[in-house]
Amino acid sequence: MGYITLTNGLTLTIPTSGTKNWGQTLQNSTWAKISSHDHTGGGNGSKIGSSGLQPNIALTVGATLTPSGTTQTIDFSTGNIQNLNLSSATGTVTLTLQNPVVGACYTIWVQQGATFRDLVFPVSVKWPQAQAPILTQTASALDCVKLYYNGTNYLGDWQVDWS
Repeated sequence: MGYITLTNGLTLTIPTSGTKNWGQTLQNSTWAKISSHDHTGGGNGSKIGSSGLQPNIALTVGATLTPSGTTQTIDFSTGNIQNLNLSSATGTVTLTLQNPVVGACYTIWVQQGATFRDLVFPVSVKWPQAQAPILTQTASALDCVKLYYNGTNYLGDWQVDWS
């Protein structure tokens, strides 16, 4: 059976003969339609570039954040993955989240210091069953918070005690 490989920001290998010979149709007509962003069905043949996908892919890790008081701003324009070390915090840390991209996913790794510190998330963060993370209270414990931004709210989930 013959095959064809199409590369347009995404590589597909599809059959061109035999009982599944839809490869030529895809190459000659459908591929142009799915290669554009206009969603009209006609397609403009423009290649989908990685810049259109980049906000949804964790390509960057922000610098480790170390709150010295009880507040911390997390700027998602510095990376989809953030590290938050609570060892220098003086109490419960209230977070401010900035510069999200609609449809993007974010990960916040939280590391405890010698003294346990809790986190307060903005009201725009929604949790399953309205239950915010219950962080591990052990020194140097590592917890993970994942957020999806839908344009209005962050939809969160968490996993704890990565020891």
